[in-house]
Amino acid sequence: MHKGRQFLFLSRVLRGIAAGLVTVGYPYLLLADLHAGATLLGALYAAGALSTALLTYTLGRLGSRAALRGTYLASLSLLPVACGLLVLPPSLPLAALASVLGGFSATGSLAGGGVGGAAFPLQTALLSDLVPADQRTRWFSWFTFAAGAAASFGALAAGQGSLGEVFLAAFLLSLASVAFALPIPVRPIRRGRAPSEASRRVIRKFTATGILNGASQGLLAPFLIPFFVLYFGVQRPEMSVYTTVGSLLGTFSVLAAPWLDRNFGFVRAVVGTRAVAAVLAALMPFVARTPALLLYVLLPAFRVAALPAQSAALMDRLPHADRSEGAGTNQAARVGAASGATLVSGYALEEVAAAVPFLGYAAALTVNAVLYVRFFGWSADRLSPAPGSEA
Repeated sequence: MHKGRQFLFLSRVLRGIAAGLVTVGYPYLLLADLHAGATLLGALYAAGALSTALLTYTLGRLGSRAALRGTYLASLSLLPVACGLLVLPPSLPLAALASVLGGFSATGSLAGGGVGGAAFPLQTALLSDLVPADQRTRWFSWFTFAAGAAASFGALAAGQGSLGEVFLAAFLLSLASVAFALPIPVRPIRRGRAPSEASRRVIRKFTATGILNGASQGLLAPFLIPFFVLYFGVQRPEMSVYTTVGSLLGTFSVLAAPWLDRNFGFVRAVVGTRAVAAVLAALMPFVARTPALLLYVLLPAFRVAALPAQSAALMDRLPHADRSEGAGTNQAARVGAASGATLVSGYALEEVAAAVPFLGYAAALTVNAVLYVRFFGWSADRLSPAPGSEA
């Protein structure tokens, strides 16, 4: 493996373990230790999502227009700072600040970078520069797989020990991930430049789909664990196992992305897999405990299976210098939309009906699929690489 990819790989794996620890530990900190309800948890997740959206957009633009290395390291450093706050004696103000800094929005699966999301677009841009254009989907699949497997291990480990030990481990691992990122080579970028009109058109299309994608995730993802805690009384050690199983299924599913991309094109890959995810989510609040948990563990696999093909499609349409801004804007739109949806969903789960987040998720995914077909065509394969994107 290329030396730069080795360091990026190690950094991402360590960060994945930390993300898995936080994903399981944070809602238990709020609901069990601090006795906050789902509405307040939703507000904190919304704050984390909104701050992540703003940071992602800002850092993505800086990465394309000023200094990619500096912005990437800055994005990585936010997670250890946030985890360090959770090591301190617990309080709602510290938990809220940690969510804002660390992006504890839970608006993405463990395989997709749901915790500490501000760094994810910059990692995508860096990896795009380290692999040949015709191998991007494959490399995105393997990196996503590795990060998801690491996050699954972290989620499983979160069921052991005290919450203080869980957050301390997350702090040390996320700090180590910053150290491994230091030697990664970064291609220089001309300062002060802006994306071309062609790049802006591409970014606008992926931003529109990202908004609905984020709305769907914001409605449901942060409240899957709280749903089972509040309605079925599932305890933390047991929930960590189910979360791990679901994460592992999602992790392995991304290895199918190159096959899906090659045989169906990225549009049909995205639409087909997420249609199944919409059906699973719509059924979950209407069945008993055991089938609901089965649907829960199956959901991530269909949600993220086509994610590497989608990322590769965006990178193929943009030249090197515009990738950071393109990936950052797309994720900012996704996470920003998720923040508002998360706030509404937390209230609905606690005060209206448990089915509201699940049905809203399914509806948003359906409209999202329509936009993909409208923008890119049902039979569209990945386009020819944009000028400057071949390496």
